[in-house]
Amino acid sequence: MWQKQMMFPVFLGEQVPPETLASTLAELDRCLQLLEDKFLKDQDFVAGPHISVADLVAITELMHPVSAGCQVFRSRPKLAAWRQRVEAEVGKDLFQEAHAAVMKVEDLPPADPAIKEKLKPSVQCLLQ
Repeated sequence: MWQKQMMFPVFLGEQVPPETLASTLAELDRCLQLLEDKFLKDQDFVAGPHISVADLVAITELMHPVSAGCQVFRSRPKLAAWRQRVEAEVGKDLFQEAHAAVMKVEDLPPADPAIKEKLKPSVQCLLQ
């Protein structure tokens, strides 16, 4: 859902409305709290004492807002410790390699204006 609200307007070269940004960040905060309270609880990983696919999927999802500048781990020591455990289990080099593309999204060249115009009707349809 956040991709629809946040990424499509950016793709179209439009500003994200402040109320959309605020509600998206509030939803992200709610989801982070849910991850901590319901899944991590007092265990090392999402599904128990060992890393699993659930951890890999969750960390991959969280790296998207991180790449956009959201400091999702800053005020959440439990989540930050989990991230460190996941990175340690995967290996620092592989972890960084796996997230390199999403972390460099700002370095990508802008989309071709002709392609944006061609896709604009489809993207606007998705926004409705």
